[in-house]
Amino acid sequence: MKNLMPFYLLAGLVMLVVGMLYYQPVNAEASPSATQPLEAEVEPTVAIAAEWAGGGNNSTIILSDLAADNMERSWSGGSGGEQVHSYSNVAIDLYVRAAGDLTNGSNTISLDLLKYADYGASVSKTSFTTEYVRVLLGWDPPSQGGRVTVPVDLFLTVPFATPPGVYTTTIYHAAVQENAEQPTSP
Repeated sequence: MKNLMPFYLLAGLVMLVVGMLYYQPVNAEASPSATQPLEAEVEPTVAIAAEWAGGGNNSTIILSDLAADNMERSWSGGSGGEQVHSYSNVAIDLYVRAAGDLTNGSNTISLDLLKYADYGASVSKTSFTTEYVRVLLGWDPPSQGGRVTVPVDLFLTVPFATPPGVYTTTIYHAAVQENAEQPTSP
């Protein structure tokens, strides 16, 4: 055991020196406050809604009391008619289309007799189609927490001898970030 004593002493000294080399003091300071940076990354957001006569987002468009007289009727856009709101945080392009002819069972009113205009950009009166058509290019975002709104004028001609009843189709508005590819759905 006496012969091993210098070895143990040497091993202890080596461990002491190695421990001193790797010693890293901890300097923790107590404080009544703490400060941390926080990062919240907001992504580009495209968000729109359509509204009929103040009925709320995506409300049903109701065109009533129509005579089958082959006369074009019009409904001005705005708070008493059709309007589209943007809540987007980037500039957007706005598109519109319809599902197809207005139908009531086997009876139809041709889609080319349903038209739109204005969009706050003097868009000419145009018949709806089943393909998306761009009506606004580079529609700027609203102020933070707000929305921007454009009116949509609607026009419909009911041909002579159209059987009575409720005729339906669906109007689709779609938006993409400015200069992005044209939407294909819904």
